[in-house]
Amino acid sequence: MRDLSKIVDQLGTLTVSESNKLAELLRAQWEKPRKPNPLLSRYEGEVCDAMVRRLEQRVGQTRDSLRWPEKENHRHPVELTFKLGNQLFALEHTLIEPFEGHIRMEAQTERLFAPITSALTESLGTDALFQLQLPINVLNGRKPSELQTIQQAIIGWVKETAPTIPKRPFPDYKGNGVGPVKPAGVPFDLVLMRHEPPIIPGKHFEIRHTVDDIEKRRSDRMKAAIDKKFPKLAAWKANDGAKTILVLEQNDIQLTNVTNVTDTYLPLAQARDDRPDETYLVASCMGPPAWWMWPILIGDRSYYDIARSDETSYWEFDPAKLTNLTNR
Repeated sequence: MRDLSKIVDQLGTLTVSESNKLAELLRAQWEKPRKPNPLLSRYEGEVCDAMVRRLEQRVGQTRDSLRWPEKENHRHPVELTFKLGNQLFALEHTLIEPFEGHIRMEAQTERLFAPITSALTESLGTDALFQLQLPINVLNGRKPSELQTIQQAIIGWVKETAPTIPKRPFPDYKGNGVGPVKPAGVPFDLVLMRHEPPIIPGKHFEIRHTVDDIEKRRSDRMKAAIDKKFPKLAAWKANDGAKTILVLEQNDIQLTNVTNVTDTYLPLAQARDDRPDETYLVASCMGPPAWWMWPILIGDRSYYDIARSDETSYWEFDPAKLTNLTNR
């Protein structure tokens, strides 16, 4: 507080010209676009807009009376509330990850894995997809010189090993492989798989991460999200009669999909009385040209119940047409 008093005293000595200049600098800093934080969702606002559009389509009403309780410092700070007709909705978003640290690892992809991918993408021919499998987080926290040495050892091993992996006698997606093996200069096991023809046309090299106890890790992360989000939504339902919506955002395509999200979410959510009225999954990692949305739990009906019925079990959205509703 003493420092604040000094600042106030100093501001009082500014001339009109100096005050105007300071105001311009502060305004420019305030209005400067924020750089996206790679550890957070880049698409929270767009995912929320996709969710609202889906509800508008279903109800046949247009959104109205939008509020942003988190920005209002509300006691129960959900991302967004709005009305469709006379019904109030409370919407909460969360970015899910398959295990703790996955988002941070993805944020470091350029530094950790791009040198490997860049060196191998055009070096292994075009007949097959070579998939390098390595344990999660094994490159994290290493000094630059050590990291570069390991990267070069991996590149050399893949280039040497790939031509020795035999083709399968008939085309399928099982693949042949080498490993697990710990090559010279690499302090962890690697597996190299050959898939022919390529699973994705035109893609000839990729890195996949292997995870021990993935289901337990996934469940632990989902429980943490539920413990944080459910009580806020439940308060809006109890206090304001809101219909509560939770939208899960998936930005990982390797370890996350609608079935394992549903399998993880259902037992955790159905064991609680404060679960939201409706829960959805949006895969923001799939676009462009389209993001996909699935219903995970609507009332007592799961994704599997809906998928087995004649009802639509997924929807597509063009991300280019979505609005950032939360400006984050």
